[in-house]
Formats: sequence, structure tokens, C-alpha cells
Amino acid sequence: MSELLIRQLFNNEVTSVKFTNKGLTNQNWLVESKDEFFMVRIPYHNSEHIVSRQHEKAAIDIVYRQSLDVETVYFNEKTGIKITKYVDDLLTFDEYTGKDKYYRVGRLMKKFHSLNVISGFLFDPIQRLNQYKAQIKNKIFIFEDEDKYLHFIYNQTDNFTLCHNDWVAGNIGFASTRDYLIDYEYAGDNHPYFDVTSFLSENQIFDEAARNDFYIAYFSKLPDQEILDRLHHFEMFHHILWCHWAMLMFEFRNEDIYRKIAQDKFNMYQQGHKK
Repeated sequence: MSELLIRQLFNNEVTSVKFTNKGLTNQNWLVESKDEFFMVRIPYHNSEHIVSRQHEKAAIDIVYRQSLDVETVYFNEKTGIKITKYVDDLLTFDEYTGKDKYYRVGRLMKKFHSLNVISGFLFDPIQRLNQYKAQIKNKIFIFEDEDKYLHFIYNQTDNFTLCHNDWVAGNIGFASTRDYLIDYEYAGDNHPYFDVTSFLSENQIFDEAARNDFYIAYFSKLPDQEILDRLHHFEMFHHILWCHWAMLMFEFRNEDIYRKIAQDKFNMYQQGHKK
């Protein structure tokens, strides 16, 4: 069915279609048409309960002009189907083995936040968490003292800017000419520290040297203890938020990968809460 849809999108001028098996919330296909290669993203069922395509479109319009994202050639706000140019030498964060990978992410994030723009669409972490909680029928994990971190996030209202909010490895790309930040499904105006700790949490970066490389690139120096404490609270909230997201996705799809993600987030919370 997806291959048929892809051929229709390209007016049947397709040489090859290959499923890439990348992405948790979307199908991603590598397509050749008229001697060019493209990536086609087709959302899975129920994605409309997770992301806002209107918010994504606003972010894409902003970052495309700043050479951060890959080039988008088609985007449908209703279906979420997106077609982008294929970058043949792009490696995702987990594929790239260079020792400078953490520094490069910090530099990329700094460039993104230095745009100093707002999209007009708020990414409200507390509202997002409550949205996930309301849809979960069977809660697998219970977070001790979570109100401590929810209260902290609720009071972070300063210095908002356009944030990506989902710095997973697959959304960070390194190429020979420049670095990329892709997939703005969760993008919206938020506190920049939410992005900082999204990267650390999603990629489970606990090594002090790796964190410091990232911090130096982003902050231009190592953060002081006050900032480190704030970042810790943001990071703990990430574990809570995305554990609930994973529990919800597990109910939607009954796939073990989501239960594993939820377990990982809960374990990281338990470990961090002891500090």
C-alpha cells in the first residue's frame, strides 16, 4: 500500500523504492526518481495523537531558510507525509564514530538556538505530559516524587525560543559539507535547556568527558553548578515525559520496543533521583 502511494506521489516516475527501517513513529523510504534520490516519510497510524503537523510546518519554514534541515520538496500538513532530498553521505549521530561528535552536536544546537526566533506555537511540556497521561489506560511505571520536577518545569517561563524538543540520534546528521537537524515533529517554542537535556537524555550520555565536550560547544564554557542543577531537573523531567510517551505508544502498537524505551526512561529516572 505504501509503495503504491509513493508511486502516486511521484506520478509513477519511480525507478526504485526501498524501505529503510528507520524511525519509530514513521515509515521512511528511499526513493529514486528521475536520477535523483529522496526520502519519503509516511506516518504510522495514531501519529496524530502524538505530534502537531501545523507546528512542524511552522518550524520547517523557519529552519529551511537557515540551512539546518535537509531540503523539503513536499509536505502535507493533513497526512504528515513529507518528501526530502536525500543526502548520500549523511551519518546519524549513532552511525558517526568521530571523536568530535559531541562537540558538533553542541555547535549545531547553538546555531539553532542562536536563530533566536519563535514559531508562535508553544511546546508546553506539562500539557504534553498530561495529554499522554490522559490516554494511557494501563500505567506500567509510577514515578516517585515526580511533582518536584513537574513544579520546576512549570515555573520555567523565561528565555523561550524555537526548540526541536526531540534530539534523538536519528534526528542529528553529520555530512561532509555541514551538519543537519531533521524531523521537526515535536518542534515548538520552549526553554532551550529542554533541548540541551533532550540530547543528553535521549542518547543516554553519562560520560563526563562527552558531556563536557558538548557543554563547551554549546555554552562556550563548562556550566556552573547552578546551571548543572537546572539541567538535572530538566533531564529528570525528560525521563518522566518520554516514559509516558513510550507507555502510550506501547498501548497503541503493542510493540516491545516501546516497553523497552519506557523501562529505560524509568531506570534513568530512578538512578538520577538518587543523586
